[in-house]
Amino acid sequence: MKMQYLGDSKDSFKWDYHDYLTSVLQYPRLNIILMLTPDDQSCHGNTHPEHFRARKCVISFCHNLRKERNIQRLRGLPTETGTSYLIDLHKPETYFTRQNRRQYFSGLPAEGKHLFFLDPDNGFEPERSRN
Repeated sequence: MKMQYLGDSKDSFKWDYHDYLTSVLQYPRLNIILMLTPDDQSCHGNTHPEHFRARKCVISFCHNLRKERNIQRLRGLPTETGTSYLIDLHKPETYFTRQNRRQYFSGLPAEGKHLFFLDPDNGFEPERSRN
Protein backbone atom coordinates (compact mmCIF):
# COMPACT_ATOMS: atom_id res chain seq x y z
CA MET A 1 0.00 0.00 0.00
CA LYS A 2 1.08 3.54 -0.68
CA MET A 3 -0.27 6.56 1.18
CA GLN A 4 -1.17 8.10 -2.20
CA TYR A 5 -3.81 5.35 -2.60
CA LEU A 6 -5.68 6.13 0.62
CA GLY A 7 -9.33 6.79 -0.12
CA ASP A 8 -9.35 5.97 -3.83
CA SER A 9 -11.96 3.84 -5.62
CA LYS A 10 -10.13 0.61 -4.81
CA ASP A 11 -10.26 1.61 -1.16
CA SER A 12 -14.04 1.98 -1.45
CA PHE A 13 -14.22 -1.64 -2.53
CA LYS A 14 -11.60 -2.83 -0.07
CA TRP A 15 -13.04 -1.20 3.06
CA ASP A 16 -16.67 -1.92 2.17
CA TYR A 17 -15.87 -5.59 1.61
CA HIS A 18 -13.64 -6.09 4.65
CA ASP A 19 -16.04 -4.29 6.95
CA TYR A 20 -18.87 -6.49 5.69
CA LEU A 21 -16.79 -9.67 5.95
CA THR A 22 -15.54 -8.94 9.48
CA SER A 23 -19.07 -8.14 10.62
CA VAL A 24 -20.73 -11.18 9.02
CA LEU A 25 -18.09 -13.54 10.39
CA GLN A 26 -18.48 -11.79 13.76
CA TYR A 27 -14.74 -11.54 14.23
CA PRO A 28 -13.66 -9.18 17.00
CA ARG A 29 -10.61 -7.91 15.05
CA LEU A 30 -9.52 -7.02 11.55
CA ASN A 31 -5.74 -7.03 11.39
CA ILE A 32 -4.50 -4.98 8.43
CA ILE A 33 -1.00 -5.88 7.30
CA LEU A 34 -0.25 -2.69 5.39
CA MET A 35 2.90 -3.66 3.49
CA LEU A 36 3.50 0.08 3.19
CA THR A 37 5.85 1.32 0.46
CA PRO A 38 6.90 4.91 -0.39
CA ASP A 39 4.66 6.98 -2.65
CA ASP A 40 5.81 7.39 -6.23
CA GLN A 41 5.43 10.11 -8.84
CA SER A 42 2.61 8.30 -10.68
CA CYS A 43 -0.99 9.44 -10.83
CA HIS A 44 -2.16 6.13 -9.36
CA GLY A 45 -4.58 6.55 -6.48
CA ASN A 46 -6.38 9.52 -8.00
CA THR A 47 -9.68 7.74 -8.67
CA HIS A 48 -12.68 8.97 -6.72
CA PRO A 49 -14.23 6.68 -4.11
CA GLU A 50 -17.61 6.88 -5.87
CA HIS A 51 -16.25 4.86 -8.81
CA PHE A 52 -17.09 1.80 -6.71
CA ARG A 53 -20.65 1.63 -5.41
CA ALA A 54 -19.86 1.25 -1.75
CA ARG A 55 -22.17 2.18 1.10
CA LYS A 56 -22.45 5.92 1.68
CA CYS A 57 -20.70 5.66 5.04
CA VAL A 58 -17.71 3.97 3.35
CA ILE A 59 -17.60 6.59 0.58
CA SER A 60 -17.57 9.31 3.25
CA PHE A 61 -14.85 7.42 5.12
CA CYS A 62 -12.75 7.25 1.94
CA HIS A 63 -13.17 10.98 1.28
CA ASN A 64 -11.84 11.65 4.77
CA LEU A 65 -8.89 9.31 4.12
CA ARG A 66 -8.10 11.23 0.91
CA LYS A 67 -8.15 14.56 2.76
CA GLU A 68 -5.98 13.53 5.69
CA ARG A 69 -3.74 10.77 4.25
CA ASN A 70 -3.40 9.50 7.81
CA ILE A 71 -2.99 5.72 8.07
CA GLN A 72 -4.18 5.72 11.68
CA ARG A 73 -7.59 6.90 10.46
CA LEU A 74 -8.21 3.35 9.20
CA ARG A 75 -8.94 2.38 12.81
CA GLY A 76 -12.14 4.44 12.58
CA LEU A 77 -13.82 2.29 9.92
CA PRO A 78 -15.99 0.29 12.35
CA THR A 79 -17.22 3.50 13.98
CA GLU A 80 -18.10 5.00 10.59
CA THR A 81 -20.03 1.88 9.54
CA GLY A 82 -21.68 1.26 12.92
CA THR A 83 -20.05 -2.11 13.47
CA SER A 84 -18.35 -3.49 16.56
CA TYR A 85 -14.91 -4.86 15.85
CA LEU A 86 -11.43 -3.42 16.35
CA ILE A 87 -8.81 -2.72 13.73
CA ASP A 88 -5.16 -3.50 14.33
CA LEU A 89 -2.58 -1.96 11.99
CA HIS A 90 0.50 -4.14 11.68
CA LYS A 91 3.66 -2.00 11.86
CA PRO A 92 2.03 1.15 10.45
CA GLU A 93 5.26 3.18 10.57
CA THR A 94 7.44 0.58 8.84
CA TYR A 95 7.99 0.39 5.10
CA PHE A 96 7.88 -3.14 3.71
CA THR A 97 11.01 -4.11 1.74
CA ARG A 98 12.60 -7.25 0.40
CA GLN A 99 15.33 -6.86 3.02
CA ASN A 100 13.01 -6.65 6.05
CA ARG A 101 10.43 -9.22 4.92
CA ARG A 102 11.11 -11.76 7.68
CA GLN A 103 11.24 -9.13 10.42
CA TYR A 104 8.17 -7.33 9.02
CA PHE A 105 5.92 -10.38 9.32
CA SER A 106 7.12 -11.21 12.84
CA GLY A 107 4.88 -10.40 15.76
CA LEU A 108 1.53 -11.20 14.17
CA PRO A 109 -1.01 -12.33 16.77
CA ALA A 110 -1.56 -16.06 17.01
CA GLU A 111 -4.15 -16.04 19.79
CA GLY A 112 -7.84 -15.31 19.37
CA LYS A 113 -9.93 -14.77 16.28
CA HIS A 114 -8.48 -12.33 13.77
CA LEU A 115 -9.30 -11.65 10.16
CA PHE A 116 -6.05 -10.78 8.40
CA PHE A 117 -5.90 -8.53 5.36
CA LEU A 118 -2.59 -8.23 3.51
CA ASP A 119 -2.52 -5.02 1.51
CA PRO A 120 0.37 -4.99 -0.98
CA ASP A 121 0.68 -2.03 -3.32
CA ASN A 122 0.80 -4.05 -6.52
CA GLY A 123 -3.01 -4.44 -6.75
CA PHE A 124 -4.92 -6.15 -9.51
CA GLU A 125 -3.90 -5.64 -13.10
CA PRO A 126 -5.85 -6.44 -16.22
CA GLU A 127 -4.54 -9.49 -18.04
CA ARG A 128 -3.37 -7.42 -21.03
CA SER A 129 -0.93 -5.40 -18.89
CA ARG A 130 1.03 -8.32 -17.43
CA ASN A 131 4.57 -8.90 -18.58
